[in-house]
Amino acid sequence: MKSTASHLLSFLGLIAACSLFSGALLLGSYRDRGSHSARSGDLDAHPGTVRFLAVGDINLGRAVGQEILQGDTLYPFRFVQETFRRYDVVFGNLECQLSDQQGETQHPRNNLVFTGPPGGAYSLKMAGVTMVSTANNHALDYGVRAHAETISNLTAAGVRFCGTAEREDVLFEPLLFDRKGIRFALFACTDVMNIDDTTWRQYVAPADTALLFPRIREFRTSVDFVIVSYHGGGEYSDHPTEGTKSFARSSLKAGADLFLGHHPHVPQGIEEVDGRFIVYSLGNFVFRQPFQFWTQRSYAFAADITRLDGRTVVHRFRCIPIAAGLQPAILSGQSERDTILARVRTLSRLNDEQVAWFE
Repeated sequence: MKSTASHLLSFLGLIAACSLFSGALLLGSYRDRGSHSARSGDLDAHPGTVRFLAVGDINLGRAVGQEILQGDTLYPFRFVQETFRRYDVVFGNLECQLSDQQGETQHPRNNLVFTGPPGGAYSLKMAGVTMVSTANNHALDYGVRAHAETISNLTAAGVRFCGTAEREDVLFEPLLFDRKGIRFALFACTDVMNIDDTTWRQYVAPADTALLFPRIREFRTSVDFVIVSYHGGGEYSDHPTEGTKSFARSSLKAGADLFLGHHPHVPQGIEEVDGRFIVYSLGNFVFRQPFQFWTQRSYAFAADITRLDGRTVVHRFRCIPIAAGLQPAILSGQSERDTILARVRTLSRLNDEQVAWFE
């Protein structure tokens, strides 16, 4: 009888232990789901806040394209995909076409002409990139047919884009989207192109104020927040050109709330104008240019966009330090982080409190 009681107590103890273990598993599962929900913003401290992340130039051609062709679809984003999941919107400048060139991802006689493979669209999607600008100087590297393929491949993968089209009359149609009840309009344009023939303007939105600004004003009344992505300026320069500064400030006057610059391949400063922000250059992201320090170092712009006092604004932002290259990564070394922060502060018209560091 004593033995039976002993066995019964052991059995009850085992059940209790299993219940505790099961509860721990359920708690862990709940936390995992909570972490995943943060991807859509469900657990934000301010439910009406949209977490927006913008990164620099993304080139899925050249060596990166070869990795994708060999089946490593997530190769370029392997070290940043977890960070991407924390945001409601992840945006970048797609600095290449996505087309089938029978295994070729770079022109054999010109390394400035390149394309990502069709699978690059799924690389973006799987990594958590929600939308891209396709308006840049590489938008027609392999011609109009590859341009149409790019549009088709991005559409099939579910990656939204703006700045290019197959019809000239819709080039300045913004990408419209809604997050947490905040309505957005995203425009994209380029001031540079790799070909002199002006027929490119039939397929890629030019940085033409006479065409862009009326469209911004038109949509300004029906959306809460307007973003302009601009490709232009001087390459490898610490400072934006006077033309870029004028275009950016005029974009804000026309109704833009956030201006995102690309093309210089190095990070430049940030400017605040009456509560609206200009990010002059986000530099490189998935792009290997090892010949300069600043072509290999940049930042991502992470903004909390929310309604305050009747306006939808960038409530606060952070700069995330980036090691750019074939596989970009978030920098963790304090020295490198401080170096990038110092550059942003030096080149920006901001006070120290407006530049916060995280990750």
